Amino acid sequence: MSLLLLCAGPTFGQETPPAEAGTTTEEVPLGDESEVHSQVASFATTRLHDTPAVVTAVSADEIRGSGARDLMDVLLMVPGFFFGPDVQGSVGPGFRGLWGQEGKVLLLIDGKEMNDLLYSTFQLGNEFPIELVERIEVVRGPGSVIYGGNAELAVINVVTRGIQGSTDLMLAGTYGEYSSVNGRRSLTVSGRKVFESAPGLSMFASASVGQGQRSDAIFQDFFGNSVGMGGKTNLNPITAQAGVGYRDLQLSMLYQRYATTAVVAFDEVLPEPATTEFESFHAELTNRFRPSEQLEIIPRLNLTLQEPYRDADQDSPFFYDKQVRRLRGRLVARWAPLELLQLTGGADVAFDHGLLKGPAGLGLQTAFGEEGLDQVSYQNVAGFIEAFSDNPIVTVVAGARYDRHSAFGDSFVPRLVLLRSFGPFSGKALFSRAFRAPGVENISLGDNVRPERTTVFELEGSLRLGEGHTVSVNAFDVGIQDPIIYSYDAETNTEAYRNLGRLGSRGIELDYHLRGSWGRVSLGYSFYTPSGTNDVEDYLVPGRSDSFTGLPTHKATLTGNVRPLPWLSINPTAVFVGERYAVSAPDDAGTSTVQTLPAQVLVNLFVHAENVGTKGLNIGAGVYNLLGTDFRIAQPYNGGQAPMPVFSREFLVRITYLLDPGLDE
Repeated sequence: MSLLLLCAGPTFGQETPPAEAGTTTEEVPLGDESEVHSQVASFATTRLHDTPAVVTAVSADEIRGSGARDLMDVLLMVPGFFFGPDVQGSVGPGFRGLWGQEGKVLLLIDGKEMNDLLYSTFQLGNEFPIELVERIEVVRGPGSVIYGGNAELAVINVVTRGIQGSTDLMLAGTYGEYSSVNGRRSLTVSGRKVFESAPGLSMFASASVGQGQRSDAIFQDFFGNSVGMGGKTNLNPITAQAGVGYRDLQLSMLYQRYATTAVVAFDEVLPEPATTEFESFHAELTNRFRPSEQLEIIPRLNLTLQEPYRDADQDSPFFYDKQVRRLRGRLVARWAPLELLQLTGGADVAFDHGLLKGPAGLGLQTAFGEEGLDQVSYQNVAGFIEAFSDNPIVTVVAGARYDRHSAFGDSFVPRLVLLRSFGPFSGKALFSRAFRAPGVENISLGDNVRPERTTVFELEGSLRLGEGHTVSVNAFDVGIQDPIIYSYDAETNTEAYRNLGRLGSRGIELDYHLRGSWGRVSLGYSFYTPSGTNDVEDYLVPGRSDSFTGLPTHKATLTGNVRPLPWLSINPTAVFVGERYAVSAPDDAGTSTVQTLPAQVLVNLFVHAENVGTKGLNIGAGVYNLLGTDFRIAQPYNGGQAPMPVFSREFLVRITYLLDPGLDE
């Protein structure tokens, strides 16, 4: 993995396709980082190592070589990230000690926002075909000025094969085995066509179907009930992509259906596994106009349809059948009046509509709001501005965003970043405000709920020690005011979201990278401690002021890529995770049970061979959780669920064939 250094230099990218924040504007191997352009952390189109944020980027070669099976495997190696189980067997991210679900961490796929619009969550574990991923860019810090109210703590941008590139065809298959049941199985096909007879015209399509299991270990709840997860914790994705582009005009679509089963819904082992489906469709139309060499205008139109957490069986105790739709229009204008200055401004308008597809009062299905509505509509209007000044003294990036939502009112967030390089050293100071906007269900179940507010300070220094050597240190302080907290009243059998108290964490993150002709090695370490005032009991460990529930205060990672032969790589990965604490929901006497999870090491080994027998045929085989560690993740709040097993030992084989006529020319 490559921590990208901060230098300077915004550009319009004269030969790049249309883009906006969250997209990547050209397809260049990450090995030549100076030529990779992105807008993941700024409206200005900058080289990745110039971007005004702490960014970890993972290239396709690194993903394939490491044997990463999904986003969980990749994020586990990124400083600050860990995971926790949520309701109905789902798993979400934690970041820098703070629970990252429900709008705190934003997931993008080719710039399309994947967080569901009801609760603002996204699901992890065998969720998206890793074979389609070209690069993953992670902004380890707030992104609300760029993206709005779902990017409070971090942003994950997944860049897929998409429409850019040459005419090619890719086929991939994966087969995995746990000790007692099938592991992961998938089949993926993807093709791109560039029409030489019509310059500027190209199209692509991809499809993938998969099966998987969360684990084959034994889950035991806080009440002493246990169940084997093998064959009962399905993670079965279906993904389809398609798009067509003519010069700067592009239309792309993404369909995803993620079917899961779980042995626990909230706290107790279920008599029978519960089925939950997450279905979404995203379409985007974008163009670019350049009235002059100094001015660029990018309109963008998005349609999102989602049915998350769906259980359409009206006889099920977990019946839930709602649909949500978003129509969104964005306009970005970039103007470079001077060589050292780029100004960006624009507007963002979104229309959301929630709809009951089944009767309220059954299972988990509720009507919208106290009025008992079967449908609701909301509007959000936003304006944003950013100045990017690259000058000999210090590079300055200053921006702000203002949002007005029809249900909960105003949000204003500023950002200021200072960048400076001194020979091999690059430094950065960042101040940013961010917010988490309530989703449709947060509003519906909310007690006058309003956005939570976050303030982040960061300092980062990176040093090139020589050819292929880079070390980076980042210090951060995060404070959240009025976090949106879920609560349940057993006496009245009512649930609600409300703003309550304060949260905060501070810590450090370190990265060291070594590259050579023999391969590469990366070392990472992250540490956090609760800071300031933390008075939200749901996230606190009774009797411990140095940890938040569920998430480790220490994490260390090692990734290696050794090439004994030009076509063969051996790729070990290891993750050390410090102690974690699982906290049960309080009993009638108000007492919670605290379970300590010991420090653990997770080791994977993957061997990857390229061009086996013929050009384009790659074969990989790996063993995951080589040591057979009983690896579990704890709920990052005292919601009542006991620690859930993940990352069981798995043996996996992956075969990929890329037919690219251009490589033979």
